[in-house]
Amino acid sequence: LEELLGLLAHHWERAGVPDKATEYLLRAGDQARLVYAHEESIDFYQRALVFLKKRGDDEPTARALMRLGLTYDAALDLQQARRAYEQGFVFWRRAERAAEATVRRPAPHALREPAGEPLTLDPALAADESSLALVEQLFSGLVDLTSDSSIVPGVAASWEVSQDGCKVVFHLRDDVHWSDTAPVTAHDFAYAWKRVLDPATGSRNANVLYDIKGARPYHEGLVPDPDGLGVQALDDLTLAVELGTPTGYLLPLLSFGALYPVPRHVVERLGPAWSEPENIVTNGPFRLESWQRGRSMVLVRNAQYHGACSGNVQRVELSLGFLGDWPSLFEAYKADRLDIVGLNVQNPTEVDRVRQRLASDYVTQPGRLTRYLVFDVTRTPFHDLRVRLALALALDREALIDATSGSYHQPATGGLVPPGMPGHSPGIAQPFEPERAQRFLAQAGYPGGRGFPEVELVAPPGFRTEIPYLRAQWRENLAVEIHCRVLPWAEFVDRLRDSPSHLVLSAWGPDYPDPDTYLRVAVQRHTTWRDEAYFSLVERARRALTLAERMELYGQAELRLVEQVPLLPLSYARLHLLVKPWVRRYLSAVTGTVFWKDAIIEPH
Repeated sequence: LEELLGLLAHHWERAGVPDKATEYLLRAGDQARLVYAHEESIDFYQRALVFLKKRGDDEPTARALMRLGLTYDAALDLQQARRAYEQGFVFWRRAERAAEATVRRPAPHALREPAGEPLTLDPALAADESSLALVEQLFSGLVDLTSDSSIVPGVAASWEVSQDGCKVVFHLRDDVHWSDTAPVTAHDFAYAWKRVLDPATGSRNANVLYDIKGARPYHEGLVPDPDGLGVQALDDLTLAVELGTPTGYLLPLLSFGALYPVPRHVVERLGPAWSEPENIVTNGPFRLESWQRGRSMVLVRNAQYHGACSGNVQRVELSLGFLGDWPSLFEAYKADRLDIVGLNVQNPTEVDRVRQRLASDYVTQPGRLTRYLVFDVTRTPFHDLRVRLALALALDREALIDATSGSYHQPATGGLVPPGMPGHSPGIAQPFEPERAQRFLAQAGYPGGRGFPEVELVAPPGFRTEIPYLRAQWRENLAVEIHCRVLPWAEFVDRLRDSPSHLVLSAWGPDYPDPDTYLRVAVQRHTTWRDEAYFSLVERARRALTLAERMELYGQAELRLVEQVPLLPLSYARLHLLVKPWVRRYLSAVTGTVFWKDAIIEPH
């Protein structure tokens, strides 16, 4: 269907069926935008807007204009982006007024699903999937991400971009409050971002803010004064952001949970304890009601939330601590104690059985998660490129996926950026060539695996089934024995921070829909590799003034990443769920964000 979206849109237009024409034009525009085919995307959106404006439906019109603005932004056509955003703000305000007058009957019960135990609820420190998933529900940023990977106004009512694209001024709403009733101000945003960048905070998210003027020198301790940073609250409702160079992905980046505001008045008073359950103050669509560690967490709708909520869920009940216990999860789902369950695709035979049995409940959604093996290039023997190449060439990814996840994952035959994301480079992966792998290992001083030192691989529970296959491949093709340990999630995260292993199995999903989140942020965070040529290409790509140059530089960078093998992509993952039939709407974005505020549970 994705290959025919543009053709279907054309035929519905010619047939004079506006609803269908609009649907397919928007879908075709989204598809083109996400692969940076900007001219085609702009054409599709503009054609859709003709129908939307005639129909007089303000919210879809506003969303389409925001998507058009994003497209112009990414192409660095800042004048057209400003026009699209300004039109979008008008329609968005009208849509919000209409939404306030719409009342939806509350859901008959809570939305119930399993979840991983969050390591923190502090946006600055949230760097793992479980923590960020909760931060996105409890807090709200300048802009909000939508399920179609667009952005809409959040705490910011509007924004203005300077002619050179290096300064953005955000105008905040005056009706946004913290859960303790204090107003959310521009000072809270400036404080939050400076706190992320402060070396004393120890935030793993600091590098996502490096586009801000002065951010990197301050974070690296070269400049001690945060007042020189390019983020400033001009008054309570005006935030000015200065960039080193124009950044086409700035607005999507601002939807990342680590860049949400924090209540300065609470953080300064309580210090690290501010984000404990009994103290936390938030501004998102939900607030925390209770947290029994290892057992459950309950979120309830925030009556003071400023944004639009199209769903009817008033309460979310999360079951913690048994994500890896598939039999218990499945039993709870069958007994109607859970409404949503993610399928454990590490056991494809079991998933096939469940999918056949509950075919009407099965839902699959696009995923943008890359699963990979990381080498510590600072330690023997992986400081030697020939050893890294040997282990890479000795792995058959196709067979790995067949053996561990069937058709539920896709072998990583491209680079780190997965299919469906801008910048994906298909067909560039290291091939399966065991004889060549043996030659590289011998050249490195380990012929036939003799003398290979003892090394350890660590992994979180989600990689449990890949490990036996990886060990068997290296043993069979290289006569190398790798010692492996599967660690509980919290212990795994601590181990990565405090004492990295020789080899690590990990994964990365996008914090924002741009190659930068993979090729810069993920590589900096998960590897010890600091290749000057690679990072020069990535930095030049971030600062490129044309889209063609930017994509070309990212392509060159990814080729070098594949050639130097600091990490080895293994598979690209999709999201597989069981969803009860009474959950009529359950939306998520390519970043993994789930929109509980828009979920609908019908009476049953």
